[in-house]
Amino acid sequence: MEAIVSERVTIVVPCYNEARRLDVEAFNRFVTQDLKRQLLFVDDGSEDETPEVLISLCARLPEQMRVLRLEVNHGKAEAVRQGLLKALQDGADIVGYLDADLATPLDEMARLLKVLRTSGALVLLGARVALLGRDIRRNALSHYVGRIFATAASLVLGVVVYDTQ
Repeated sequence: MEAIVSERVTIVVPCYNEARRLDVEAFNRFVTQDLKRQLLFVDDGSEDETPEVLISLCARLPEQMRVLRLEVNHGKAEAVRQGLLKALQDGADIVGYLDADLATPLDEMARLLKVLRTSGALVLLGARVALLGRDIRRNALSHYVGRIFATAASLVLGVVVYDTQ
């Protein structure tokens, strides 16, 4: 498999009531470091100022940052699905997603894109798994609730599921 040389990369960022948590400057840096990168923010029916914040953010670099507005909240999975479909319809060669709170830093997304470009892989998945030499910080309660959910999913599906995202 030959790596795509002039690919368009679109990263979907699902948002629901994220106005106070969006790191506007970090998103700006991410797209300006590599002009082939695009961000598609999917506002999932937010009830706060998120739509206004996103419109303002995307107005800075409209060729690289866009907003897809879902009028009604459908949940994160549907927001991601709608965003990925839109990105592919608009001609993206590589699509991915990350959380609006940047629990996975944008630098890590850039690293993963580099791995994808150079490896010839068709799919690349990331998970926040504690490995030696890695600094992963997450809320303990969220971690344990996630573990319970993943275990339940494993039992229901009959397959081992570590990360349900």
